[in-house]
This record gives sequence, C-alpha cells and structure tokens, in this order.
Amino acid sequence: MHEQRAKLLAGILAASETTGGPRAECLSMAEGAGVPSDSNAILDRVTAQLEALSGGSGGGDAVPPGTGTCAADEPARKRALDLLLAHAEPALQKIKSRDFSLGPDELCAMEAIIIADGSRPSFLLSGGRVAMHDPFVGEWEGSLVASRDAVERVAKAVGRIQPVGGNASYYIGSGTLVDRTERLVLTNFHVIEQARTLHGIAMHDDGGRLVVEGDFEIDFAAESGVLDTRRFRITEVRLPEGAGAVFGGIDAAVCRLEPLDDGVTLPDAVRPLSPSAQYATGEISSMALIGFPGEPAKDKGDKVDWNFVIAELFGRRFGVKRLAPGRFRHGLGTHPLDTGKRAIGHDATTFGGASGALVVAWLDDGAPGFALHFGGETVESNYALSFAKARAVLEPLGVPFG
Repeated sequence: MHEQRAKLLAGILAASETTGGPRAECLSMAEGAGVPSDSNAILDRVTAQLEALSGGSGGGDAVPPGTGTCAADEPARKRALDLLLAHAEPALQKIKSRDFSLGPDELCAMEAIIIADGSRPSFLLSGGRVAMHDPFVGEWEGSLVASRDAVERVAKAVGRIQPVGGNASYYIGSGTLVDRTERLVLTNFHVIEQARTLHGIAMHDDGGRLVVEGDFEIDFAAESGVLDTRRFRITEVRLPEGAGAVFGGIDAAVCRLEPLDDGVTLPDAVRPLSPSAQYATGEISSMALIGFPGEPAKDKGDKVDWNFVIAELFGRRFGVKRLAPGRFRHGLGTHPLDTGKRAIGHDATTFGGASGALVVAWLDDGAPGFALHFGGETVESNYALSFAKARAVLEPLGVPFG
C-alpha cells in the first residue's frame, strides 16, 4: 500500500517536471508515469516558495494580502520547514532510483512537497480571485487567468456552513447556492448529520424534509482576512431518496435559506450543473474544488507531527475559501465501499476537510459543476458524488441541471 502511494506521488512530481511546471497538462498524466529527475530543484523551489509565503526571500510585495506571518511565527515555521526537508530529501533520492519503499514520515513529506511545490496547490481566494503574486501560482498562472471570471462567479456562490456565529475555526462544511429564487444550497448529507449530532442543532422530520429549529447558517463571504459576513439562516433540509453518509448512500442534502442579516442579498447561483457522463468517466479536461478545507485531522507519520508541519507551512489559514485544482483519478465504483457506483475519485488538495465543496470543470466553457466532494485523503484519493448518477434524486429536491 505504501509503495503504491509512493508511486502515485512520484508520478505527480514527474508530470509537473516534464511539462515544465505544474500546468493543466499534468491533469491527464498516467498514474505512475515516472519519477522526478532533479530532486534538488524540487527542494529549492519548495524552500523559495515557503520563504516567500512567510515574507522571507520573497519580500513584502511577493506575499498575498493576509498570508504573511509575523516574526513571532518564524521559529515554528522554520522548524516545520526543516522537518519537511529532512524527510523529503531522502524520500526524493529513493524514488529517483525507483525505490518506492518509503516510510510513513517520508510519505507524508512527499505529500507536503506536492502541495508546497505547486503541483496540487490550495489557493486562498480574495474577492473570489486568486492573487497572482501568490507564491504557489507558478505555472498555474495561465489557467488562473483564463478561468478568472468563471472561478469568481462560482466562488461567490460557495458558503461556509456553520452553527450560528461560526467562524473559520468553528464550522461544519461547505455549501453552494444552486437556485437563487428558491434560495437552495447543495451540501453533503453528512454535513447535516454532523450539525445535528456533533453540534446539537435541533431539527425534526416533517414528511421527507427536516425542519431546522436550532440556529444554523451559511456565510457566503468567509475569505481570509475578511471581516464582513454574508450570512443566511438555514431553515429547512431536503433529503434525497437513499440519503446516507459518505459511501453509505447519496451523500447530498439541499438546504433552504431565509434572510438573517438586514440588507444582505444572495449571490448569483451556480449555473450550470452538469449531469454529463463525460465528467464521470475521466474524459474531463479540468477539475477544481471551491470550498472551505479544514486543518488536517490526523497524524499519519511515525516520528513527526505532520499536522503541525502542514499547518505551519501554510500559515494556519484553514476554514476560509480556497480553490484547489486537481485531476480525475478513479471512475465510478472504484472504491470497494462504493457499491452504488456513484463516486468518482480526484487528487485535489483538501487538507482533510472541505465536505460539501463543489467540483467544477474550471477550464471548460461555463465552468460547470459536476460533482459534490464528500471525503477522502489529500493526494492519495478524494471522492465526490457524481451528478451523472445523482441527478435523478437531486432534481426532485429542486436542484437544477443544464
């Protein structure tokens, strides 16, 4: 299992290297296509980008607004970078010689490298856009420019689902406005279940729908460093036939909203949502998630606390709106628990969160949303509910498709 994962990570780095950088072309590379040839160049690139992120070598102008760290944070950030490099260097040397017998800490270091070198970045959004001087932009610049308007349009419709008064450190998941007139938001069934069971938000069943009695909301602002909110109350939850968490059923729910703050209007809804089969078979040319990834939830290493490393290297900015490009990995029914053959696999960076994030074809005309992210593991494989399989049960709940 470890060797298979090591080959996957090596293949991602090799594809980025052979295309001259982590461009969109690497989204279609064959799994396990090769190994990177220049480990020193990878480490140099990672070091430079992480220093720029913290205001080091990149200087003040190189740091996106709200992403720099203060001097008091630097000892922890330097320790995290040192830990990363100490385990990444031997790991890269091993895979260069096609030795994929990496230990747990080496595997975690490789995963962090792929996020940090820009192969699978997670971009902070400001006003629905990625700052082009973000240190992780690199070879993604062309794709980000080409998709700028489409990403901004979709991002404005994506909100953070949370208990009343929630924030970046106290929230439940992501949701996307799919019908502005009816005020309908699409999210995961398990996000609603967590609201009930973990956060104690009262709801009662009323003939196939849940009436929300407690305080439950969505905030469509929720970007890094943004003080303003754009909140609406969730008053009703519609559940599809066969609803269930993760692979246990249709992991989707439709929330109906009511105004919460005076003078606040809804953004435009995401259109179109696509049930096309091409987005469930790997024919897609592009994919990205827009949502609210959370801090890594578990430590997979042996001697190193990789939660600490990832958090420090990425400025401890979780629970705010991000764009994460990736590629298609698995077709319907690939996971052994996906007996309903409803889920596709992808490798976008989610930091172990982002439940309910919309998966969009961000480089295609109109940037159609075609799946709903519900879980998995960053880089190794995440899973999303395909609209090609879920349309029949989502349309009766008011979800429109193109």
